[in-house]
Amino acid sequence: MYSAAVNAHIRELIEQVMEYRDQGQWQKLEQLFTETPYIDEEVFNKEKPGIKPAANVTYGWRRMIRDLYYSARHTLGAMNIERTGKKEVSAESEIEARYYTLKDGQRHVFKMNGVYEYQFKKVAGRWKIDSLRLKVKDQSFAPVGA
Repeated sequence: MYSAAVNAHIRELIEQVMEYRDQGQWQKLEQLFTETPYIDEEVFNKEKPGIKPAANVTYGWRRMIRDLYYSARHTLGAMNIERTGKKEVSAESEIEARYYTLKDGQRHVFKMNGVYEYQFKKVAGRWKIDSLRLKVKDQSFAPVGA
């Protein structure tokens, strides 16, 4: 596959991660990962980084979003994609996340801006996420509309 085609495909996969997360399509989301990716979102969810089964990763996201928030919205910013080997690609994407919750009977939004760092690996002819790291730039929690 040509580099431009690989870049377009990786961009699409990154968009799908956010879309599936927002829509709660957990089984589809799980299919985007290798069986045991390295996950580091400690800054966001306080879980220790490490190699985890993909099913555990998506289960943790589903549990957190269902338990704490009634809605989640992710907006992607600039992306940088680089082929690092025949079967490896690294990518970064800026992200703005908004998580909506009720607190004391009032709607609030937790906003976070950061960068996701991805490592993709070609497995059985398909590109999959083998590593995902989140670096948070800033975050806030305020009533909706404030």
